[in-house]
Amino acid sequence: MNAFTSIKSAWKSAQLLIAFHQNRDGRKRNDPRLWSPKNGVAGVTDDPKAKEAFVVVRGEGDAGDVQIKVHPDRIIVRRDPDAIGWSGIQVDHYGVKVLVGDVWITVQADGSVKREPEGHHGDTSWLEADGGFLRLTPEMEISVSGDGEKMTRRTPDGFAAVMGPDAWSGERAAPDAPLAYEVMPRLTKD
Repeated sequence: MNAFTSIKSAWKSAQLLIAFHQNRDGRKRNDPRLWSPKNGVAGVTDDPKAKEAFVVVRGEGDAGDVQIKVHPDRIIVRRDPDAIGWSGIQVDHYGVKVLVGDVWITVQADGSVKREPEGHHGDTSWLEADGGFLRLTPEMEISVSGDGEKMTRRTPDGFAAVMGPDAWSGERAAPDAPLAYEVMPRLTKD
C-alpha cells in the first residue's frame, strides 16, 4: 500500500496589479507605476508596453513568486530562475511553451513537441504529432519515421539509413576503410 505524504501549499497570496509603463504624456517611465484596481477588474490593453495587467502570486518556500501577465494575444507566466522547476510559460493560440533551465519545450496546437535550448539556434528536436522524430544540430540530422520503418542520419562525412530490412551507409572511418554497410550485419525477416 502506498502512503501519501501531506501536500504543502506552494502559493500563499495573489494580487491583481496594473503596471503603467508610460506617463500620461506618453513618455516611458524608468520603473512602472503599479496600481491595484479597487473593483478587482483590469482591462487587457492592445499595447502591453504602455499598460499591462498582471497578477503577482506569492510563493511559499522554494516555490518562488510568480507573475501572470495578460496580453491581448498571449498569457505569460514568469518566476525567479532560482526557484525549483520551470521559470517561464507562454500560452497563445499556437501552443504552450515552457522554459525549464535554459531549454524551451513547446507543445504546439497539433500535438507536436519541440525542444530548443535558449540561445543555441540550430540545436532543435521535434516529436511530430504522428510519432516521427527529427533532431537537428550543426553536426548532424537524425530522422525517425512515426512507424519506425525509416531511420536516417546525415553528417558532414556521410549518410546512413535503415529502411525496413535494408541498411545503407555512405560513411568511411578512414579513406581506405570499407563502407560501413559492407561490414554491417544484414537485417533479416523471419
